[in-house]
Amino acid sequence: MPRFRSPSGGETSGVVVTYTALFLLLLTFFILLNSMGRVEESRLRAALRSLQTSFGPHRGRAGGPGLVAPVSPVEQDYLSLRGLAEQEDLGRDIVMLRSGSLRTVVLSGGLLFGGGEELTPKAQEFLTKVAEVLKEGSYPLSIIGHVDQEALDAAPGQDEFTLSGRRALTVLRLLVQKGLDPGRLAAFGQGVQHPLLPASDPRHRQFNNRVDLVLDARDQDADQLPSAASQPKSQFRGFVFDLLPQQAPPEGPRPGAPEGQGE
Repeated sequence: MPRFRSPSGGETSGVVVTYTALFLLLLTFFILLNSMGRVEESRLRAALRSLQTSFGPHRGRAGGPGLVAPVSPVEQDYLSLRGLAEQEDLGRDIVMLRSGSLRTVVLSGGLLFGGGEELTPKAQEFLTKVAEVLKEGSYPLSIIGHVDQEALDAAPGQDEFTLSGRRALTVLRLLVQKGLDPGRLAAFGQGVQHPLLPASDPRHRQFNNRVDLVLDARDQDADQLPSAASQPKSQFRGFVFDLLPQQAPPEGPRPGAPEGQGE
């Protein structure tokens, strides 16, 4: 064991850690932490496919082993659709988006239409599977069509809202045919107003010509909020005023009336 001289002049035993040894120790610790913190995307995908193999891409079976944290129907269907897209190897044709209580499945125009308004056979097959996932839910589902200028040029006589709306209606009709409640569905055409990607790159066209499936959980979130009695309000030129609530007159005799003579 190394020895070093103490300030008092005597020798004592101890451990001498040099600067180089300390640096190597810290470097090894950093590399170890970095290797523990990194998770490869391929492993995540493999784990997701393993879960889908066990439980299927649809709703989980009741009575399974273990405890599962509650998941909202919108989130459950969104995850099922993401797994379905990966299972069908459609990662280049579908984009999954989250925004607050909304979950959006972006279906590229190349997958759905290929140019016109009729669904391609591949799109019909995929949307049939989508309907199997969505038809048990009760939340609202919006179907929003989008086009770009080149799609309009290829469809003379149609304006942007008509073409995008007709494409959204085409998807809506198929979902209704496959079992979805039409009362949940609404179709919109937004024309060229909301491109998903910059139109300067030709490779982005298929996602600017698209149909969005928007799974809406806002109504369900509102149902979970505690109910509160509404207070009368008045609005004038943008200002909202709280008014005193109207209360029923108390039961009993009127003030100043002889006892036993109520209204």
